[in-house]
Amino acid sequence: MARIPNDQLERIKTEVSLVRLVESQGCQMTKQGKDYAVCCPFHDEKTASCIISPKSNLFNCFGCGAAGSVIDWVMKTQGVSFRLACEILQKDVGIVTEAKPVKRSTTKNSLPP
Repeated sequence: MARIPNDQLERIKTEVSLVRLVESQGCQMTKQGKDYAVCCPFHDEKTASCIISPKSNLFNCFGCGAAGSVIDWVMKTQGVSFRLACEILQKDVGIVTEAKPVKRSTTKNSLPP
């Protein structure tokens, strides 16, 4: 499988809002200054210790140490690979990857004309 180009990765990381993604998953966030706090979905807790920064579009949990970008969030919350997380998010951003050529059969059609 081809590698995802760096420019597409950067576009995903900057154009997909982590705040919007977390909200779409039903997590309740509270505003804390410029950032948001949410109960971490990666460990059991009663007090929100996962901080989401809209400015950097990153998250960091002070309880379990989970951290990263929107790609990491999708990987962890949905239990998918890096590639699948990128493909999910590419659809959100509207990135269209290059179409792969369709393989055609080299055998002749055996039906009469």
